[in-house]
Amino acid sequence: MKNPPENTLYPIVEKWMKQHFLCFKTAVNKGLRYSKVDVIGIRDIGGELSGEVQTIAVEVKREGSPFATTTGQTLGYNVYANQVYLAEARKGPFTLDERDIASHLGVGLIQIRAGKCHEILTSPFYTPIKRLNLRLLEALGLGICQFCSSIFETGDTENPWKNMIREEEPAENVLKAIKKEKGLMYWNMEVAERKRKLGITKVEKGSSQERRFICPECVQGLLAIDPDRIKSWLREFSPERGD
Repeated sequence: MKNPPENTLYPIVEKWMKQHFLCFKTAVNKGLRYSKVDVIGIRDIGGELSGEVQTIAVEVKREGSPFATTTGQTLGYNVYANQVYLAEARKGPFTLDERDIASHLGVGLIQIRAGKCHEILTSPFYTPIKRLNLRLLEALGLGICQFCSSIFETGDTENPWKNMIREEEPAENVLKAIKKEKGLMYWNMEVAERKRKLGITKVEKGSSQERRFICPECVQGLLAIDPDRIKSWLREFSPERGD
């Protein structure tokens, strides 16, 4: 019997990650322009006092792939993720040499057999490049709240900003987010201008790609000031007054 195509193994690994690692968000074949990860999982690790999460990246292979090559490829995902695993469909166990190679490189091992996954070697914990990790999370429809630092769902993999209010004027956005119980998205202009002057980014003057998020919980808990008071602020500081 021939080995099944790799993409038929993705749902098996994805389902296992939800159960084994308690991932609240998973995706297949997602990443940035540098590379795509076969299966990605995000799980909470912050306890009761933090919204910290952990990103887990899994490279899925059929039996017979060059082991050192695929293990090295898997290791490269630590620029995005906190833990990296090589999941391989195989009948027999990993050999001693294979376990030593994975351990030496710092890659976890998962065996896929008879439609089930088994964690053979646990991945070390890595600190990924933060900007790449955040962009990967955004591609999954997740963002970090500027107030509580929790990761929350800004949208989904098709539309990462679907759950955010991001139109009209800033104060009007707050009112709209409160009313619709959604998150708030805004653009940091000062940081964008600083990066533009230094040539770090190529945005036009007066524009910004520095997007920031506020989760629905903080919108309701910290920004839900009496709507009439906000409306009075809008009138007080209206452009017609020149303030």
